[in-house]
Amino acid sequence: MKKTTYQAYVRPQKTLTLVALTFLALFYAQDSKATIVSDLLITEIMANPSAVGDSRGEWFELYNPTSDSFTLNGITLSDNGTDSHTIDSINDLIINPGQFFVLGRNGNSLLNGDYIADYVYSNFVLSNSDDEIILSDLMGNRLSLAYEAGFVTSGASSELQSTEMLISNYGVTTYSYGDGDLGTPGTGRTYSVAAVPEPSTLWTLLIGLGVFCFMHGIKIHRPKQSLLLT
Repeated sequence: MKKTTYQAYVRPQKTLTLVALTFLALFYAQDSKATIVSDLLITEIMANPSAVGDSRGEWFELYNPTSDSFTLNGITLSDNGTDSHTIDSINDLIINPGQFFVLGRNGNSLLNGDYIADYVYSNFVLSNSDDEIILSDLMGNRLSLAYEAGFVTSGASSELQSTEMLISNYGVTTYSYGDGDLGTPGTGRTYSVAAVPEPSTLWTLLIGLGVFCFMHGIKIHRPKQSLLLT
């Protein structure tokens, strides 16, 4: 009586490919740094506080609408004039997904109008008439906002009320903080149209390739027939 045996096996090269893709997918899922500075949003600007002087009370706020964290270390803050400051810190200044981050001229809440600054910069001033906020990296990626006369209100911040950084989408904040100025530093009470974080493109691609290799890597191999004597 003849008996034919079949053996399921996974091709070695497909196995290695699947393992490699799975490793990369897990790596990027845990520590994805795909976000660039231009993916962030400038959500609020306090250029002319009235509770304290400008040198103490100026600040602006960033928001990370992506699904990846972003490190601010090494980013240059500047305008179209001579103001320039490179963000530097002993620890990584990370903006996590869905997080607001406040940068200001003074970090002492007893002197700055009573808000918490996540980072204190120098050599950068927000004009009360027209100015620019530019954040750039060494690769040429830029996040920028330019405003003109009429944008700044004394004693109140201008807050983004949409996901598009158009000047027309900013409005005067009506909530008070600290020593009495109007603003929502670090809370985003007015900004309520935050983008829903989406999966990283690389993560999605790697998962798709992994599934494809898994589905097509298992074959049924038919070896030589074996003859059984009875």
